[in-house]
Amino acid sequence: MRRSGSGAALALTLLIAPVAAAAHERPACPEGFEPQAGLNKDFEFEGQKRAFIVVPPVGDTDRLPPVWVPMSGTVESANWNLHVLRSGNNAKLAEAGFMVIAPIRQCAEQDPDLAAGACNGPGSNGWNWNPWNDGRAAGPEGDKWRQDAGPDARFFKAMVGCVATRWKLDRKRYYIGGISAGGTMTNRALLFDSHFWAGGMPISGEWYVGNDDGSPLSFNDARAAVAADPKKVFQGRVGPHPLPARLGPEIVITVWGGEKDLWDCGGAIGLCADYRPSTQAASNYFSSQPNVVHVACSSTHGHMWPQIGTDAFNLWALRTLASHPKGSSPESFRLTPPPDGYACKIGRFEDHY
Repeated sequence: MRRSGSGAALALTLLIAPVAAAAHERPACPEGFEPQAGLNKDFEFEGQKRAFIVVPPVGDTDRLPPVWVPMSGTVESANWNLHVLRSGNNAKLAEAGFMVIAPIRQCAEQDPDLAAGACNGPGSNGWNWNPWNDGRAAGPEGDKWRQDAGPDARFFKAMVGCVATRWKLDRKRYYIGGISAGGTMTNRALLFDSHFWAGGMPISGEWYVGNDDGSPLSFNDARAAVAADPKKVFQGRVGPHPLPARLGPEIVITVWGGEKDLWDCGGAIGLCADYRPSTQAASNYFSSQPNVVHVACSSTHGHMWPQIGTDAFNLWALRTLASHPKGSSPESFRLTPPPDGYACKIGRFEDHY
């Protein structure tokens, strides 16, 4: 049945109104909490004490800085992700004028130096994996997260909002990204909170490819399904089910590390993650969204933060994100050439299968 013009307008108003309201939530901190440069601990959030690290921008303070929220994966600490070249070296982006805000994983118990340890293992309470609340578990316990972004996704927004009470930030340029489990968590944040984030960079993130009805597929069945139909938009346990029919405006750079972008869980489990099908599925969905600019990037570094000219790649990627603030027309976007060692294009991946 075709809608009348007034009915369509009303539906559009209902769709946009909560998005606009959420995007302009007033910045606030927990009572008595004052954000500071460096490590911030004991941030009371949903009954837990969380922590994050603030690296303020260097240089011209008259301009509102864009925000970069980087996340480590399973076996690297928040401080490594910020200060070690092999793990991301993301704090250096403050020298380019970005406000860098790094959340610390709940499993690390506010310790910015904890690497694997308690964060390396299966999740609980309906979550698939432990470092971040990144995707619902395959069993019935995970069903409660089908339409609930979860505490990590909400914590990120609260954290940024609190930092904005002390530093003036460019609210049209909030970007989030991460490697591995951090990449998966980036996918989740972008799928659930496209009203808040202007975009992000999931690096080797999971999609947890499933059936159209939301039921799970085994690891090998998911690989086979994407290989058999590499252009399909697949449902996934990383986001809501069903996936949103229409996301808010975003820019997404999905990064694949090439043939060696795999993860071996060891022991009897063995190979347990293949980021070829997961990044393909992510690119298929984001590219299908009219409000989203999707950039597909491939390289050869394997399952790591991009290793070929890391600082140069980070700067190119963040400047690419920042060139497309919230609300920009996708038609106006222009992709600049990436650094040597990376192949990047607008749209979905076409080099995977």
